[in-house]
Amino acid sequence: MANEENKTAPGNRPVGPQLKQAREAKGLSVAEVADTQHLRPAIIQAIENGKYELIDTELFLKGYIRAYARQVGLDGNALIADLNHELEPRRQEQAQAKAANPLVDIERRRRKKRRVAKAALWLFALAVLGLLVFSFIYNPSQLASLTGAEALTGDSAEAVELESDSNDAASSTGNGLTTQSEQDGLLPNEASDGDLSASPTNEEGAPEPLIAAGTDTFSDGAVSSLAQTAVNSTVISDNDRSTTETEQALQVADNRGRLEIEFIDDCWIQVRDANGRSLASGLKRQSDRIDLRAETDIRLVIGAANAIGAMRFEGAPVDLDSKGIVGNRAEFVLALN
Repeated sequence: MANEENKTAPGNRPVGPQLKQAREAKGLSVAEVADTQHLRPAIIQAIENGKYELIDTELFLKGYIRAYARQVGLDGNALIADLNHELEPRRQEQAQAKAANPLVDIERRRRKKRRVAKAALWLFALAVLGLLVFSFIYNPSQLASLTGAEALTGDSAEAVELESDSNDAASSTGNGLTTQSEQDGLLPNEASDGDLSASPTNEEGAPEPLIAAGTDTFSDGAVSSLAQTAVNSTVISDNDRSTTETEQALQVADNRGRLEIEFIDDCWIQVRDANGRSLASGLKRQSDRIDLRAETDIRLVIGAANAIGAMRFEGAPVDLDSKGIVGNRAEFVLALN
């Protein structure tokens, strides 16, 4: 009796045969289970035969087993407990292999140095970019242009005042208010001809041309106004260009290393950086979304490529068809620009 209890106790039963027995009891084939889980039939066979080394990671293996158990009506937690007991010898062997290999520690230190160097490089690049933006916005030549524009504005105001004075003088003459020189010029004509409407004549007797007062002053004011408008347009154009370039630089910096994924069906996914650190993993449901950032290249393993609705990296869409999908499974690397 004790031997039979040990055989049926959790942790002593292989997971693969339990799943296979439950599948056959429900009358399901390997292909039907694989199609429901969006997996290849070879993965289902590897799980049932206990060949766990064919699965990418232990995390993916546990997710596959939970989904398989839910489909055939088994307790997923109990199966995971059996799996942990079954994988314990394998884990100990891997730990001993890592401890016996000094190259593992050397590689870990090398990766840490690379991360520090990359972080310092990015900080330096951001500092240079900020300095360039600051120097462009507060360019001394633009300040000189603004000073010149103020001077031109003052000249234009003086020209407008002179023009106004000239116009007032011309209007006073038209309303019958004549100056002393004009009265002196009209008296001889009155005495000789008695005609007050006669035009003044020069020495040769030809009528003198009537020149509108303030004509030269008006021309100078118009030129000053045009110059002011041109300077103001140049300053506004430079400021708009500076603002646009700054916004573009901020947008590029904001999207750097950003990964966005939208799911339209159940999908197992694993996202790691270049140092092997896990950024996101597990089973994603319909309408789930991933939005993360990384400071290194990103390695993705996707269990069901057709469950990805949209994927964008650094603001640009990712074409999964070009990533080498095999059996609805994709594994590729997204490199930082």
